[in-house]
Amino acid sequence: MRRPTLFLLHALGGSAKAWTGVIDRLDHRFDCVALDLPGFGDRADEGYVDVATMIGWLAAEVAARRPERWFLVGHSMGGKFATLLAAREQDGSGLGGVVLLAASPPAPEPMAEDRREDMLDWFRDGPANEAQAAEFVDGNSAKPLPEPLREAAIVDVRRSSPDAWTGWLERGSREDWRAAAGVMAMPALIVAGGEDGDLGEAAQRQWNAPHYAKAQVLVVEGAAHLLPLEAADVVAKLIADFADRHHA
Repeated sequence: MRRPTLFLLHALGGSAKAWTGVIDRLDHRFDCVALDLPGFGDRADEGYVDVATMIGWLAAEVAARRPERWFLVGHSMGGKFATLLAAREQDGSGLGGVVLLAASPPAPEPMAEDRREDMLDWFRDGPANEAQAAEFVDGNSAKPLPEPLREAAIVDVRRSSPDAWTGWLERGSREDWRAAAGVMAMPALIVAGGEDGDLGEAAQRQWNAPHYAKAQVLVVEGAAHLLPLEAADVVAKLIADFADRHHA
């Protein structure tokens, strides 16, 4: 059997580069596929892609690689896509399980509306400026990220497509896909940052865990929302241990 494949789906304002620290710790054992989602990273020029189209695009990306055994890892926005893709691919595709990190749920994402409006304002007239992007990165970290990790995260936010950023906040994050997600028998590891706000442990138990009959919920203390950046060592170990348990 070939090495398992990990498909890594980033957060709003992120890119495939957000997974670098995690991949550095895993690529000797797994085939790691970190994708720039349309509208972000090197695909920023593609603008907003709605949730249904994104799931179809992701399914095609997986199919093109023909993995024998594979796992989905979704962070924040990418978590919603991971759950919906898992629901579509759960039977006979070789999907071994899902790891969700501070994940947005299939339900409308819980978010304070004043914060949503502030984030929308940053991109109304073009990309966010340096201070706005830094506010987003720092506000989602339990403590400031070390340089140059922090600067790379700020750059990722600033190169996001304004159309994709506002499209997710105004439409994609608000869409209700609970019926499509259903309740899956496949294993799931759901990870929350101990200092996360809207998508912390309580939200993960309320909104994501019910979609997985075998969900395990864990908390990473000392981290907030940007788990792959704040706690790459811990995240990599959790992913590896989970994949090892469900590889066969």
